[in-house]
Amino acid sequence: MGVLGTAIARSGLGAARYRLTGHRMPLAVTLVVTHRCDALCHPCARPLQRAEELDTRAWVEIIDTLGRLGTVRVGFTGGEPLLREDLGVLIDRCSSHGIWTTVETNGYRYPERRGDLGTLGRVMIGLEGREAAHDQVREPGAWRKAMRALEAAAEDEVDRWTTTVLTRHNLGEVEWIVDRADELGFTAAFQPLLLDRGLAPASARRIAADPDALRKTLRWLLEARAAGRRVGLSEKLLRYLLTWEDFGVATRPEPHEDVHCVAGQLHCAVDTDGTVLPCTLLAGRFPGISARGGQFEKAFERLRDNDCRACASSPLTEYNYLYNLNPPALFEWGRAIGRGWAEARNP
Repeated sequence: MGVLGTAIARSGLGAARYRLTGHRMPLAVTLVVTHRCDALCHPCARPLQRAEELDTRAWVEIIDTLGRLGTVRVGFTGGEPLLREDLGVLIDRCSSHGIWTTVETNGYRYPERRGDLGTLGRVMIGLEGREAAHDQVREPGAWRKAMRALEAAAEDEVDRWTTTVLTRHNLGEVEWIVDRADELGFTAAFQPLLLDRGLAPASARRIAADPDALRKTLRWLLEARAAGRRVGLSEKLLRYLLTWEDFGVATRPEPHEDVHCVAGQLHCAVDTDGTVLPCTLLAGRFPGISARGGQFEKAFERLRDNDCRACASSPLTEYNYLYNLNPPALFEWGRAIGRGWAEARNP
């Protein structure tokens, strides 16, 4: 079945148990291992935030607890997680527990760091379009570094995704990105720019996409996905995003459509200083509890209801659909696994 297939199967079992018994468990956990970054991109406020970082020993202790509690996926993010010299150690620790791992990166350091990331499940590289558009959203020289990272990951035969923040500078680049995904064999994921406090600096409002143009792009992605293109967003999610009224507001206090948020129930996040949160969108808005000193399980148990019931985050909403055991979402995940098996047999 493979590590990813096993992770999804275990996720389904955990979600079914939750629905039947109410048993909570951290199936998927995002570890924000640093706020530091070697770039300062317009859509991101994370490098402007200062926070203490847990050391290797503390992160290993948390990962060991996750392994004991049945976590199936850990996503490393930042800042730029490849600035952590111990990232390979943390990835290997996850793998020793059978936990599938992903890393979100700008790609700058991937070619040099790839040697100690051998058990990584998926690398997710920021790509905003062709060189001019990418560098306009990020910084001069960023595109060439991202493309080198994609090439290096292809040589390593690691699962490759790109992540694109949709802004007024790159809506016209989406078709080019999907064309490259089909040509080079990576999967392209997309996220509308979210302007809530803490998620993006005030200057990001200058690059926000026109809402009508953004929805036109989402509809194009729906058509591309239906045509079998390598779009890493489910049909269910794309239709959900089309109904989101204001992308300047990332979260809502009331349920939205038919998705039930299980943040803090089946997935959560651990911030740079060890604070356990329902999700990364609630950093600074939720009184999380520290996981230090072997306290992760206690901190997770004490995650209580918050004032968020839905959000416009692509990955978090996909988690919720999957853990809601939504039939279309389960079907699409199964199809993705099948395509992965076919490509592995016929490289």
